[in-house]
Amino acid sequence: MAEAILFDIAARIIESLGSQALKEIRLLWGARDELDKLKDTVSTIKNVLLDAEEQRAVNNNQVIEWLERLKYVVYDADDLLDGFSTECLLRDMMTRDKMAKKVRIFFSKSNRLVYDLKMGHKIKTIRQKLDAIDNDRTKFHFKERPVEIGVRARNRDDTHSFVPEAEVIGREDDKKEIIDILLSDSNVKENVGILPIAGIGGLGKTTLAQFIFNDLKVDKHFQLKMWVCVSNTFDVRKVVEKILELAIKQKPDITVQMDTLVHGLRKEIVGKKYLLVLDDVWNEESEKWDDLKILLMGGASGSRILITTRSPKVAQITQTIGPYFLQGLDSQKSWCLFKKVAFENGEEPVNSGKVEVGMEIVEKCSGVPLVIKTIGRLLSLENSEAEWVSFNNNKMQKIKEDKIIPTLKLSYDQLPSHLKQCFAYCSIFPKDYVMKKSKLINLWIAQGFIKLSNQNECLEDVGHEYFMDLLWRSFFQEAEMDDLGNVITSKMHDFMHDLAMSVAGSLITKLESKEKIIGDQKTRHVSVINNIEFSFVIPTSSSKASRIRTLLSLGELKDLQESSTSCEAIFSSLKYLRVLDLHGRQLDLVPSSICKLKHLRDLDLSRNQKIKKLPDSISRLQNLYTLRLSGCGGIKELPRGITKLVNLRHLYNDGCWGLTYMPRGLGQLTNLQTLSKFVVDSDSAPKDSGRLGELNRLNSLRGELEIWGLRSREEDVALDYKGANLKEKEHLQVLTLRWRRGNVNTDDEMALEGFEPHPNLKKLKIYEYGGVRVPMWLLSLTNLVHLSLHGCSKLKYLPPLVEEE
Repeated sequence: MAEAILFDIAARIIESLGSQALKEIRLLWGARDELDKLKDTVSTIKNVLLDAEEQRAVNNNQVIEWLERLKYVVYDADDLLDGFSTECLLRDMMTRDKMAKKVRIFFSKSNRLVYDLKMGHKIKTIRQKLDAIDNDRTKFHFKERPVEIGVRARNRDDTHSFVPEAEVIGREDDKKEIIDILLSDSNVKENVGILPIAGIGGLGKTTLAQFIFNDLKVDKHFQLKMWVCVSNTFDVRKVVEKILELAIKQKPDITVQMDTLVHGLRKEIVGKKYLLVLDDVWNEESEKWDDLKILLMGGASGSRILITTRSPKVAQITQTIGPYFLQGLDSQKSWCLFKKVAFENGEEPVNSGKVEVGMEIVEKCSGVPLVIKTIGRLLSLENSEAEWVSFNNNKMQKIKEDKIIPTLKLSYDQLPSHLKQCFAYCSIFPKDYVMKKSKLINLWIAQGFIKLSNQNECLEDVGHEYFMDLLWRSFFQEAEMDDLGNVITSKMHDFMHDLAMSVAGSLITKLESKEKIIGDQKTRHVSVINNIEFSFVIPTSSSKASRIRTLLSLGELKDLQESSTSCEAIFSSLKYLRVLDLHGRQLDLVPSSICKLKHLRDLDLSRNQKIKKLPDSISRLQNLYTLRLSGCGGIKELPRGITKLVNLRHLYNDGCWGLTYMPRGLGQLTNLQTLSKFVVDSDSAPKDSGRLGELNRLNSLRGELEIWGLRSREEDVALDYKGANLKEKEHLQVLTLRWRRGNVNTDDEMALEGFEPHPNLKKLKIYEYGGVRVPMWLLSLTNLVHLSLHGCSKLKYLPPLVEEE
């Protein structure tokens, strides 16, 4: 994770140093030169980081030490430039509305001079540190590689086609299913059908392919069978040479022209029904695959190419038959495989505690055959039950580190840097944690992990692509969907979680006991698990762990009462936080000193029912992207200053039952994509409260929107309902319209007419509607899959929802 983050942070620093916002900041004379020098140094270092990562991977201790030194200086540079950017945002806010006196004082001429001197000194200090690190770089002779080039070559022992049938346990059903596909002519348009077997490392893809390759039924069906281990660099010529060698049973002349090799290959396969296994394919460049595929299309009808790969992308670009995604073994098959390896003659010992211990160990193996066999072989050498118990308690972690993680890491090494850091960041969660997709994407955005290739892209859409890519590559699993077909949660396989922890290293810490204190200055991301008060883990000295960027509260929180003093400690000590999660900690007050967290992007205050209001100082959090207030039933109003949070993208306020109105000016937050609940002003609301027209310009809203507290008055119908402009909100999937109870009024029909949504809407829920009919626009909702009407006591007519044939 460290190297992946370094590459992306370096790119972000270079982008920041060239931004218009930074150029506009009035820094002390000479600072511009320092910034230019800083940009040059960071650019030079960034160009060699990818090569440095490869050298680190082979345990080059000097390179590891160099990268460790670099990591913390780059973080400091990123924090410094983020502070500059925040100053610019605050200045713009002050200019717009001449807000608080404190802000005007901060930007006074004398304060700016002090700020300029201080920042100029910090820039110079960081630049000098980076220069020293850059000077040390020269002794490593790194190769420049400014851009990632996709999948790199990797080393693996050459595989072969033979496996004794007795050695294959638990894959009989997979074998039968794949053989049926290979021998069937249905759904195969071309003579040569291509079937990929895909899955994470250790599942036994190669073993399964060997099992199939040696089957008698397969042997009789194909005239020619060939097995090629591709593994390393995907070179079309070398692959052709290997295939031709198998076809003619002798090595071809490697000095001949490629055209001669191709002619020889086609001569051997044209008109023959052949089976070719390409084992361990990593090439994700479709052009290279197409070059090889063209040469293999001359086989007779029914010819098949079977590919094994860890990469779903390889499966996608090669398949002509739908890929076969291999899964782990179930508990029964896992135990059968373990018995075969661990016990003498594969039979369970009678009256032995080994069986119970063995079953516990097998459960930890999560159905991965490589892991089961590795551990089973080691246990077969341990004689006593006590040795098995000791192995289970003391040696499992060592086996993971030495045998299992290195195998899985091969898949991690092939990820682009942006996916590496997103995956490694997930180790901040406990094992078996259900990760909510939307929350995870928001966290990635807050940390700056999401990279846009152009200005028209949306951070959340790109984050969704990252998430689905990791799910597709089997780094995530057990995806759950909502009733609209959206993936909403997933988990990480236990071994994938171990891998994430391994690559994240000291950057991420999980605190699971009160005895463990945050004190490691290398740590950047922290999660506090279960009932641990922050007062036990937040250092009293601001020098310890002051650079933490994430503080998450996870797990079960029972009878926990967090004090405002703990919050003050957080705000004072951890000023570089990007993510702060205080959900469910029973806060009764959010101190106004929260404005010290000027880097904050994601603030979670949900499920704190005692909070009555938010401090006005929250408007100083100009970087805030996400504010979570879900379940804060005690909040009666949102601070008016919330309308100054120009970067706010997500406001989760569902379950804020105490809200009586929305602040005026909310419609200025045109970046908003999530607004869970819009409360129509009540009779007791201030005269300058926000009306429904605040929704007019919020056309980026997506997901779910509930409009609560509707009532039908003549002036409302005339001025507001059409002003909500729901028809332009093309990304909304779910709309809930909730009238006030006891509102029954025939004017509701005119009101509902004005709430016509975009045709993309998938779910519509209406509560306490007082009209006798619903508008005909209901027929225009061609994507609607769910309609619910609750408490609509006067409703008599519905338009035909199904077209007549």
